[in-house]
Amino acid sequence: MLKHLMIEEMVALVAPWVENAQRRRLFLSIPEIAGLHDKVAEVHAAVLAVRPSKTSASARMTALNEELARVDERHDHLAKAVSYGIDAHREHCLAEDPPDTGRAAICDQVESRLFPSGLAIIKASPTAESGNTARIARLLDEEPSIAEFLKTIPAPGKRTLLHTAQRWIASGKEISAIEHQRDELAAREKTAPVVNATILAARNQWLRVVSAVLSNLEISNAPAEAVETIRGPVLKGSDRAGRRYASGTRGPGVEEPQPVVAVAGGGGGTSVFEG
Repeated sequence: MLKHLMIEEMVALVAPWVENAQRRRLFLSIPEIAGLHDKVAEVHAAVLAVRPSKTSASARMTALNEELARVDERHDHLAKAVSYGIDAHREHCLAEDPPDTGRAAICDQVESRLFPSGLAIIKASPTAESGNTARIARLLDEEPSIAEFLKTIPAPGKRTLLHTAQRWIASGKEISAIEHQRDELAAREKTAPVVNATILAARNQWLRVVSAVLSNLEISNAPAEAVETIRGPVLKGSDRAGRRYASGTRGPGVEEPQPVVAVAGGGGGTSVFEG
């Protein structure tokens, strides 16, 4: 039945009447429905506007997503480098003869300040990661002894673990900047949301007009082949939708059935038509 069609089906079934030149000429050649063509075009545009969006991300958004992924991965490696660097230094301290338990204890204290939840932060959202690195930056400013301690732990390239921590903080700032760009771009690209009331209104108007077309074709004197060419695909689609509904598999964009009153067309009658 027509009332069980999904929005995408409504778009596809009427598109030939509007967008296909040959089918449009055939539609206009049938006097009983020719006067409805403007309304058909109108309701086709309405359901086209409310169909589920399948647009993919823009090229710019895709590029930002890829950049975010790269920076996020670097952030995670730097976080692990700082954590594992402190761990390794602790083990070196405990391996001394005698063990340097005092410095090992400082390693524990510093790591607990930098990683209060361990490395769980690398599994967090980009926003949480950037917020955490901002916390680390404040911590190093407020407790310079931590920065001084990290400076005493060597890192590759004749650098120290403090340099690694600073790179970690910088990656968080990059993540924050990219996230800000993504939010701004998303706001610019986002279209106004289609509310359920708008979808229902478009469906109901489509049903009224298409029902009128089918009803008027019933009393048309046009050649049977012409009539079948116009209405055949719609009736078949309606029949499939009815069987699908009976089986309990309603698709997206299908509202509860609404009573549909056909509209008057040029040269034809009107009737109540529900499927």
